[in-house]
Amino acid sequence: MFNLVNKLLLMTTLFSLTIPTFSNSQADISNTKSQTLGLEQEEEVAHLLEFVRNSACTMMRNGASHSSLEAAQHILNKYDYFKEDIQTTERFIQLAASRSTLTGKDYQVQCNNQPPVTSRDWLMTELQNFRSHQY
Repeated sequence: MFNLVNKLLLMTTLFSLTIPTFSNSQADISNTKSQTLGLEQEEEVAHLLEFVRNSACTMMRNGASHSSLEAAQHILNKYDYFKEDIQTTERFIQLAASRSTLTGKDYQVQCNNQPPVTSRDWLMTELQNFRSHQY
């Protein structure tokens, strides 16, 4: 039940991030449309956020370790901040899930007793896996 509630909240959040705001200016409407993710990208981003949340891996950011739940929340917060600059899932990974905006240091992910990998590589691999099973 908890997982279902989280998924519904996540999908609601992602949906609300992509609803364009309307104004009297056609240029503003066109600009808003070009800055939203398509349905396929929304599904991919939702999948990646769930993947992080359910991974039980540790994310290292700027020398501090964070749980998968904390990591997913941090990535979602960054996604919300950068949403106007994100048109693709790859750009989502680049801006919201790969490195610190403050220090420029790459995020690292460590799962089980495996050596750490960059979150970018980890998420790009999962995105490729997801796409190969979806399309």
